[in-house]
Amino acid sequence: MKKLNHYQREVDEYDRKYGWDVDRASHIVLHMAEELGEIARLILRNEGYKTEKFEKKELAYELTDLLYLTLKLANKFEINLEKEWDEMWKRYEKKTSRL
Repeated sequence: MKKLNHYQREVDEYDRKYGWDVDRASHIVLHMAEELGEIARLILRNEGYKTEKFEKKELAYELTDLLYLTLKLANKFEINLEKEWDEMWKRYEKKTSRL
């Protein structure tokens, strides 16, 4: 399995290739909110609140869009998500060890 750093580099290279590395952070976050709204709509379908048919593949598509935007935002602020992920797990382990 590839590491988060690999995917961050991949997103960075792709964005630079198409000139999308200049996108403002606020625009990235707004796009993330849009994708999250699409995910919410699909979850509502799955739970029966909407009449349209739920498609798992469509949910996967939207989740990966959100992941791409998360990596893009991290790149914008030069955040190493792989390092932060490892630190997050240490914090979670510390919290759960007290349960």
